[in-house]
Amino acid sequence: MTHREPFMHASPTFFQRLFQRVETALLRHGSEPKTIFLLAVFSVLDGFLPMLPAEMFVLALCVLQPQKGKVIVVVFALASALGAFLLALGMGTLTESAESLSQKLMGSQGPQVLATLRDWGPVSMVFFSVFPDSPRSAIALFALSGVSPESICTMVFIGKLMLYTGLLFLIHHLPSRVGRWRGTVGPFWVRWLQRRASRFVAYCRRIRWRARFLNQGT
Repeated sequence: MTHREPFMHASPTFFQRLFQRVETALLRHGSEPKTIFLLAVFSVLDGFLPMLPAEMFVLALCVLQPQKGKVIVVVFALASALGAFLLALGMGTLTESAESLSQKLMGSQGPQVLATLRDWGPVSMVFFSVFPDSPRSAIALFALSGVSPESICTMVFIGKLMLYTGLLFLIHHLPSRVGRWRGTVGPFWVRWLQRRASRFVAYCRRIRWRARFLNQGT
């Protein structure tokens, strides 16, 4: 049976090793102020190239540097908005091609569809930006329809600001409420939310513990 042991534990892939190294570096240096701006640069690139999600950076940094939580939220919201602006700026050069393509595919309805996207694009972009990860597809679609990069940038900033502010609120206020919920009985959806909240708080504690462990080992 010993000759089968190497096949039972597959070696980690390149992306798994990369993620582990980034996670280790983030936890080891996450309490340093310069790390905020360094990771914000990666978040700008995440706006048009799929990289590590900025939400992971915001979560770890807000846990390790709670006194700078508001700064972290604003910096990463600006980084996401800048990434969206650069993507929209690049896609905006293809607007004329998009208009001609829409006329070929949809005929006379093409201009009407593009006009609808231009009217509702900025508002809906806030909705798409509230969710984790960068709304690259929506940014590209609205930029091709003629929505200005400035409008897309502003709406992405508002959406990401809402997302990161909510994340900061949970980090600061959820631990005390989880303690009050212990032993309480309620409907299924209440218990489901309590379990998710407990896991979130446990994950934040794990971030602090691992960061302390890594720094003690150096």
